[in-house]
Amino acid sequence: MMTTYNVTFVNDDDFSPVVAVTGTIVVRQYRVSSPELDGTLAIDGSIGIKIPRPQPLAPEAGQFTVGGHLAAGIKVPAAAFKDFSHYPYQGVDPAMAWFGINSGTLKSAAAGSYSRPYAAFTGPVDYPVSGTGYAWKRAAYASVGFKFASMSANKHQILDAVQFEPLPLGSAGPSTYQNAREIQVIIKPTRLNYATNPNMESGISGYGSTGQATLAADSYHWQGTQSLKVTVPSTATADSGIAFQATGLIPGRTYTMSAKVAIAQGCGDIAPWSGTGSMQLDSAKWTQASNRVDPKNKRWRTLYVTFTTPSSSLYVGMNVLKATMAAGLSSIFWVDGVLIEEGSGVRDYFDGSMGEDYLWEQSGSPNLARSYYYENYIERSYLIQTLLEENVPLGITANVPQYAVLPTQ
Repeated sequence: MMTTYNVTFVNDDDFSPVVAVTGTIVVRQYRVSSPELDGTLAIDGSIGIKIPRPQPLAPEAGQFTVGGHLAAGIKVPAAAFKDFSHYPYQGVDPAMAWFGINSGTLKSAAAGSYSRPYAAFTGPVDYPVSGTGYAWKRAAYASVGFKFASMSANKHQILDAVQFEPLPLGSAGPSTYQNAREIQVIIKPTRLNYATNPNMESGISGYGSTGQATLAADSYHWQGTQSLKVTVPSTATADSGIAFQATGLIPGRTYTMSAKVAIAQGCGDIAPWSGTGSMQLDSAKWTQASNRVDPKNKRWRTLYVTFTTPSSSLYVGMNVLKATMAAGLSSIFWVDGVLIEEGSGVRDYFDGSMGEDYLWEQSGSPNLARSYYYENYIERSYLIQTLLEENVPLGITANVPQYAVLPTQ
């Protein structure tokens, strides 16, 4: 004959027999909030026992005869927050939402795949009329709705990853989908080189000429395999050289653009500059007599200019000064190792190809994107992931930390 007993867990401290029952129980103890019990009952006598809160890390097994009522408890953490209510759509005039950019004629995807239709709208504001009152009031709430048209018989559509958000500034569409209550972590780098194509290893993309200068990739280099060669003809009628754009800057902060420069015999003085469009805001004169010789290659000098940016994008460059050019001679110089970094001092050049602590920007291509340096990247990325997993509140998830993503502050 087999008899079944119900075991109730009430607390997670030591357990003492309460009600006299008899039987044999096989016990495995783990270091958890309650013991794991399993086995069969046999009516062959009884003894009173006390089962202590388990301590060993490794499981232990044993067999004995028990009498009593086992009680234990499960600690349940309190909820981190409560949901807000949903407000149903009650507007009387949907046309006042003023729809804007949208996915147009995009249709539902073919079987087995997804499409992402979207639309942007501007919520109505208070519209007062002459006298008193309003033609309509501003929108206080909004809800998301979808309509599936031309559905085939006995078919279905799957709706997933719904997102309702403020339109990202300057964007023509929705941002990348983000799970609800998910922390997005962008790890700021130890150093960031805002120059794209800083080493000219993939051509001279991103660099433009000023005045009458001509540009070309050249095998003469500071490091790597090539550089940018700039030729200003003797017939130039104005200061001439190169210009390139730095983007993603934070307005009001100070940055320094530096570059490795080598000159041909008879080259005029070179002035680096920064500005918006063709307007130069800052400049610094560089001459053959006054320069910083690069200790790694004494044929190359470091040219630089420091500026405080008024906007998120700015042009920087360097020109040969027409007034210093020798009569009848072209001015030729080479540029390599461009560095645009926050701060007012010149620092050692780096880019994303210089080792495991150096990365090219995620959204770009090697040699043609911004560069990020993370000190002890391997070790610290592991620690950051561990800290997030152990400290994010209940009910919140943390996305994988993002590296080599442009910070906005």
